[in-house]
Amino acid sequence: MDQSMHGLIGLSGAEWQDLCTRVLRMQHGADLVPVPDKGGDHGLEAYTLSGHLFQCYSPEEPLSNQKRYEKQRDKTTKDIGKFIDNSDKLKKLFGEHVKINRWIIMCPYIDNKDLVAHCASQTKRIRDANLVYADPNIHVICQTMEDYELSYKRVVNAQLARMHLPPLSEPDYSSVDSASVDKMREKLAKVHSLRDESRRNDYVRRLLYSYINSQEFRSYIKDHYTEIHALLESELDDLEQRLVMEFSLDDSRAATLLQRVLAETESRVKGCAPDTTSGDSRTLAQGQVAEWLMRCPLDFYEELAS
Repeated sequence: MDQSMHGLIGLSGAEWQDLCTRVLRMQHGADLVPVPDKGGDHGLEAYTLSGHLFQCYSPEEPLSNQKRYEKQRDKTTKDIGKFIDNSDKLKKLFGEHVKINRWIIMCPYIDNKDLVAHCASQTKRIRDANLVYADPNIHVICQTMEDYELSYKRVVNAQLARMHLPPLSEPDYSSVDSASVDKMREKLAKVHSLRDESRRNDYVRRLLYSYINSQEFRSYIKDHYTEIHALLESELDDLEQRLVMEFSLDDSRAATLLQRVLAETESRVKGCAPDTTSGDSRTLAQGQVAEWLMRCPLDFYEELAS
């Protein structure tokens, strides 16, 4: 899976449906016909005039490989049943000039070949039903955003061009767990320039300011810019893996390592959202580093001064 799409896993059903609709509209233009939920569940989100039908499904994560497959399989079976059983409604919906030749279930992530085999069995099920609105050579297939990579990236770029974050607010420091703050303060004491307690406390306060505001930023991005949120979370998850596997082996001085992590994090944030202001990018980056300091992936191994 493309690393930039990994963050799509775990999107809510509504978020995934909204993203799919925008990507499919970019892909198919005026040939795409969205089907509103109001007026009854027809078991589809949209179809094209050329005969492609789309159902979007994002199960609640986290899930094991097997459990994810079972949910995707059961969803496919259920909605193929609607496709067959709702013949009167669907004949009226498609009219005389649209024959469905591809029934497509779109999921954020497909990691089990059994779903492909199950789709093949559902192909036979539809063909055996002899539906007037289904092409005799119809196929049931499963897809992800990787099948629409160019259209997905165009949607993301369009979001980037208009992304604006709300102004920073004075945070409520009491909302942060005191034990986590103590853990961060203890780690930062290993940074030579922060061994002075008053200086360290000021640095901690600034990190907490960024941390609380960055949480609000990320929540806002998730609500208003789904694609950018997915990309940002994917990049930060990848960087966290580097913290665990690579930076933990780094024997640089604590201050040098901290500066590297801050710079790398800000670079990743800026790469995901290049039109954000430098201040907002810095807030997101410093907030993430604060979280890592409180949550353990980031630590230093320089001995405390005696």
